[in-house]
Amino acid sequence: MMSLPTMVFLFLGISILVYLFICYLGYRATNQSSMDDFYLGGRDLGPVVLFLTIGASWFSMWFLLGAPGSFFVHGVGFNSFFILNIVLGVFMYVFGRRMWALGKIYNYVTPSDMLEHYYDSRFLRLISSIVGIYLLFPYIGIQLLGAGVAFELIGSPFWLGVGSMLVLVTIYSMIGGMKAVAWTDAVQGIFYMLLTWGLAFWMLSKGVSGIGTLGNLFSMVDGRYPDFLKYPGSSGYFTPLNWFAYIAIYVTAGIGLPHLWTRYYMAKSMSAFKVVPIGHILFASWGFVPILVVGILGKLFIPDIAIVDQVFPAIVLEYSPVMAVVLITAAFAAAMSTVDSQLMAMGTIFTKDIWQVFIKKDNSERTLVWVGRIAMLILMTISVAWTFLAQGSIVALSMIAFTCGSLLFMPLFGVLFYPKAGKYAANISLIAGFLTLLFTTYIVQDPGGVYGGGYALFIQVLLFFGIAQFEKNHLKDRTKHYHEVLRKSIDGEYQATKNGHDWQTVKTKTN
Repeated sequence: MMSLPTMVFLFLGISILVYLFICYLGYRATNQSSMDDFYLGGRDLGPVVLFLTIGASWFSMWFLLGAPGSFFVHGVGFNSFFILNIVLGVFMYVFGRRMWALGKIYNYVTPSDMLEHYYDSRFLRLISSIVGIYLLFPYIGIQLLGAGVAFELIGSPFWLGVGSMLVLVTIYSMIGGMKAVAWTDAVQGIFYMLLTWGLAFWMLSKGVSGIGTLGNLFSMVDGRYPDFLKYPGSSGYFTPLNWFAYIAIYVTAGIGLPHLWTRYYMAKSMSAFKVVPIGHILFASWGFVPILVVGILGKLFIPDIAIVDQVFPAIVLEYSPVMAVVLITAAFAAAMSTVDSQLMAMGTIFTKDIWQVFIKKDNSERTLVWVGRIAMLILMTISVAWTFLAQGSIVALSMIAFTCGSLLFMPLFGVLFYPKAGKYAANISLIAGFLTLLFTTYIVQDPGGVYGGGYALFIQVLLFFGIAQFEKNHLKDRTKHYHEVLRKSIDGEYQATKNGHDWQTVKTKTN
């Protein structure tokens, strides 16, 4: 019989061939000289592919490896994420339609495109792009970290897992563009979500764990660990303050993270946002059910595991090495479906928000696509270095990225719903929130036992709304018209014609 590492490499080899074929299809379908085509998939993604690429990009190693480990440690407090994804689905409908309409009218490519244009602040573009790139380092890093952890479990070197992930994702992201990324995400998302459900309930069934039903599972863990299923959970970490901080950060990050924000520009039509929220709720919220099952099984059968992020593959390995191989392949799929999106976001932000604005403005679109590709290589290298220096669990590290995404959400809220806020409210609150996050992450970690990102978001919200009460918006008339255009777009008074004439008329009036 083949060794475990050999089986892993065989399964990964087969999946890699599939991904490279999708990369080829994406390359053939992409105009390599068009930024819209390369970075935004031509803005014509259908609703099913859109919700799958959003879901797969949102759920990564932190979901497949990190979430079972955190539920194993914290108990029921962590499973509030199930509820949060229902709220996030609603946010996708409310915010996504508006972000799509503005992206269509003004041809936005990055989050900073929208923020600079609305607030008339190039400084805000710079700050928001710095925050956007910074958050992608730990987020890419945890995917690579998960790949290394998975390889260690089967007796292979950590660096081999990181290197395999690095090479594959870089190739198909740089060559295939966003179409290849989105199509690969869709395949990977379906694969690892079905596998998660299948493995969890296979282990639960009689003859494997001997438990049989969810009722028996809950009864058994409640008997051995009485605090596990009672709030705030066995660790006591999810106090009301921490629970609220996680709610606020998680839901707003699902809109504000750059690799997700840009996806709201990619829909073929506004009607896609009737499907995307429902798809996300089904894909994401119910995806936490098998994670709950795995966390409890780990608590019951391997309570002394040293590395909690290995709970899922370790417990599967106890029952079936073959199924563990499939799980590790799925973990790679989960990680790749996030890394590719983040790598594209990094390249897009650097090209549009830094290179084109602050370095060289008059490059052709073909040159800008190549600038983005080179930026991807350099920024990916930094992410690899970050991976080998990172400390903490996958979920803990991912919260750094989530909080940055949440900080970008507040100026977006002003663009869409709060015309009273001007550039000073947006700039000062974003800088203060970001500095607070750095302070509570690297200098005084989680003061008073409350997650540091909660302080960052609280200070930003306080300053954002506080400054807005006194700020004199120098673009008052323009801002008013901008919100009027947005309202009419949502109400259907402006429609996208084949030649884009109606949208161009709106753009001219607002500029």
